Amino acid sequence: MGIKLHIKLSLPKPAPPPRPSRADLVLWSGAVCLVAASLFVFAGPGLRQVQKASFETAVRTNAATLQLAAESYAAAHQGSYPDDPHDLLPWLPGDRPPVNPVDGEPLRFRDEPGDVTYRSPTHGRDYVIEGWGRRAALGPPVIVLSGQARFNLSASHTD
Repeated sequence: MGIKLHIKLSLPKPAPPPRPSRADLVLWSGAVCLVAASLFVFAGPGLRQVQKASFETAVRTNAATLQLAAESYAAAHQGSYPDDPHDLLPWLPGDRPPVNPVDGEPLRFRDEPGDVTYRSPTHGRDYVIEGWGRRAALGPPVIVLSGQARFNLSASHTD
């Protein structure tokens, strides 16, 4: 004969955690705001540097795209470059100017923030491309690219 023993334990239900007081909520809200403000203060300058680098990269890329178009134009025109930057449109992707990183509009080929200028000082024998930063009127261009004709295919040669 075995003895069977049935034991029923009844534990009291745990009490719900106490609700935080208003003072605790204010303290935690203040701590969260302090952390957020610290992140803004310390991460803000780094974020601005990243934005500046991204902006300058876009301007440099636009200038390089225009330079490639100028060289393509010259290859198709016996080594001479156009006087007018709008003559480069057929050699640009989509037959239109790249986008200005400041306003999202197509480049206007002016010395304005985010824009790129093109000129041919010798009327077809060379070109100068300048990419402008956020303060175009106050400082030097972000990038200057230039090229000149190495030869003129239209020149006649006598042997």
